[in-house]
Amino acid sequence: MELQQLRLFLAAAESESFTRGAERAFVSQPALSASISKLEAEMGVKLFTRNKRNVVLTPAGRMLLKRAEVIVDECSRAKDELRRHDELRVLRLGVINTLSIHYVTRLVEQYRRENPGLVLNVTDANSLNIEKLEREERIDLALTILPPPPLSSRKFVYDKELFSEAYVVAMSQDHHLSKSPSLSIDDLIKEPFISRSHCEHRRVIQELLKSRNVRLNSIYVTDQDDRALALVKAGIGIAIVPEHCRSAGIRTCPLVESKQKRSIGFMWGQSENKDEITRFVDFASAIRWD
Repeated sequence: MELQQLRLFLAAAESESFTRGAERAFVSQPALSASISKLEAEMGVKLFTRNKRNVVLTPAGRMLLKRAEVIVDECSRAKDELRRHDELRVLRLGVINTLSIHYVTRLVEQYRRENPGLVLNVTDANSLNIEKLEREERIDLALTILPPPPLSSRKFVYDKELFSEAYVVAMSQDHHLSKSPSLSIDDLIKEPFISRSHCEHRRVIQELLKSRNVRLNSIYVTDQDDRALALVKAGIGIAIVPEHCRSAGIRTCPLVESKQKRSIGFMWGQSENKDEITRFVDFASAIRWD
């Protein structure tokens, strides 16, 4: 029996779902299912009753649940005490505000669960303010858009990419353009447009429009992605968003004139808090970001 098996067992038991449990534990659903099957084989008992809607603990599963909670909790406590038994652990993280809150919530929640002795302070900011926080030494680490090298002019000179993505056109699922395999600027000109004023890609689009001597029909300007996506989902207008901004009721489509991608990852510099930075970067790098 391995500690990771117990963690995955707890995630499934507390979520009453292998799918939700896998999301919570940052693993694929097949990986979680395989781990639990292996644990059941080692124990010689069934831990879950599986049905189409959810999974339910068997009597043996309920017995293991009590023990697993204690074991995982004690391991986390021991790890924390051994790392910094005489110090307060603090990590200050800056997060680009165009990264979906779904990603941020999952990352922060899981890391705090596994590091109960850590004070994790998170600040949302746009790309310019991330650099300001960096210069003023108000953050230890930034989860942001990685700039092209060289980084010699910045305090944060180390980086680790997590994923890259394009910018796409978002629309409601029943929008008349939703069946198109790709769209051009000409397709967007007459459409009601939701403008994300904080978008890093906005200047590129503006230059593209200027070169065509055309304008978008902007009907709503916001610096809040949840508002922009809600308006798109309601069919009020379309928007240009990072590719990962998908949700139920929204269809995304590539824009043929815009091939630019952005790289999302960590940036950090020389710091006395190097150990905490390394642990957090390693943890985040090991999870699935798709």
